[in-house]
Amino acid sequence: MLRLAKASYRYVDFSTAGASRTILWRHDCDASMHRALKLAAIEAEEGVKATYFLFPRCLYYNLMSADVAQCVRRIKSLGHDIALHFDPTYYGETLRGQALLQAITRERDLIAGEFGSPPVAISFHLFGILDPSELEDDIIAGMVNAYGRSLRASYGYVSDSNGVWRHRRLKTVLEQATDDRLQVLTHPEWWTPEVMPPRARLQRAIDGYASAMGRWYDEITATHDRPNIR
Repeated sequence: MLRLAKASYRYVDFSTAGASRTILWRHDCDASMHRALKLAAIEAEEGVKATYFLFPRCLYYNLMSADVAQCVRRIKSLGHDIALHFDPTYYGETLRGQALLQAITRERDLIAGEFGSPPVAISFHLFGILDPSELEDDIIAGMVNAYGRSLRASYGYVSDSNGVWRHRRLKTVLEQATDDRLQVLTHPEWWTPEVMPPRARLQRAIDGYASAMGRWYDEITATHDRPNIR
């Protein structure tokens, strides 16, 4: 897919978007930073840059854990940008106006403080509870809004949400290349080496984290000569 995209488009990031025949490739990291790192390495080998949207309120991984944070730092070292994936449902349906901006700013600053650079952009997770007018600004808390009016007006859009091409199939879109500008949203957990249903791919990420936590416990008890009763 990356090579197919390169045949028709020039990769840009959110700070340089706008030129003709360009593609913005973004990843909303909903369930697995380890899969995100795998994709980041492939992209780096292909000489392309993507933007990785980190999810502070994620149910599947802890962004502040040493292992996951190291994945983020490796992604940055490969030349990719990091951004904020913000979940308004965490705060409830009353999140509006200044309260929304304050919540976004706190999560922006959390990422900036932890990883040494502010998020370049923001995308919204399960944003249906928000008033559409809350999503129209091109810049929110100093970050480019992936759903801002200018990007929506000038960039075609393809997404693999829930593990399926919900509106248009990416391969077909890239082969036809009729969009002058294109924003592609992918979620790393759906991109596994083996062909499997989306739910099984999600379970693969869950089981991977569970196994890693078990290994961590075994290593800690062995290192400190503590009992490990099973």
